[in-house]
Amino acid sequence: MKTFGKIIFIFIFVAIIHVANAQSGGPPMLTDDPGIVDLHKWEINTSILSSVTTSHVELSIPFIDINYGVARNLQLKVEAPYLVEINKNRLTGEPGQVVAGVKFRFLDEEKCFISAGTYPQLTLNAEKGFLLPLLLEKTIGKFLIGEDIGYFFGKNNDNNIQLGSLLGYQVTPTFQAMAEYFIQKNAVWRSGTNGFINLGFRQTLNKTFTLLGSFGTQLSVAPGEEKQYFFSFLGIQSSF
Repeated sequence: MKTFGKIIFIFIFVAIIHVANAQSGGPPMLTDDPGIVDLHKWEINTSILSSVTTSHVELSIPFIDINYGVARNLQLKVEAPYLVEINKNRLTGEPGQVVAGVKFRFLDEEKCFISAGTYPQLTLNAEKGFLLPLLLEKTIGKFLIGEDIGYFFGKNNDNNIQLGSLLGYQVTPTFQAMAEYFIQKNAVWRSGTNGFINLGFRQTLNKTFTLLGSFGTQLSVAPGEEKQYFFSFLGIQSSF
């Protein structure tokens, strides 16, 4: 974490001397952002996700994330995957967790110094729970800095703290590169911390479609849990 903190400081320092526009965070990254879908507009992310652990491979084919702008600073969201698991040469498939949420942005950096919002989300099946995050984002020249600080209320005191730190850089007007460090820690039990590093990109194809991709690995593993040696996201974002 100390090394990562130094990297963040260097990026912030360098960013101060640049002048340009950066895009928001969010898919394909783990760290969410306070950006809102435009009023009465749809944003649909259709993707394939993978996760490789010590014992099995899990694929989300597909992972559907649907968002709709119901007000100028308010959007609705629902997401659901179909999970395919490969375990000891055995193939199984089943619907995954369905998550519904409402994102509200209460600060916009176009009018204020920083963008800020919250994104309450409810898991409707499987591991039922409620996530309450605080989302912060600031663009400085071609750089973007994002923070996602959340608390997940799970069943049987299975509550988790999550923290995502994201850096983005606008390489060209249509291509953005991103990197993040994301941690999850059980808030009740002394079970250690799960830490993930992830690299991603966003390539605008036209006014409607954007190509999204990321890949990462798990750096730290809580006792008793399996390590994710590799995970990835590849998808298309449709806006209309």
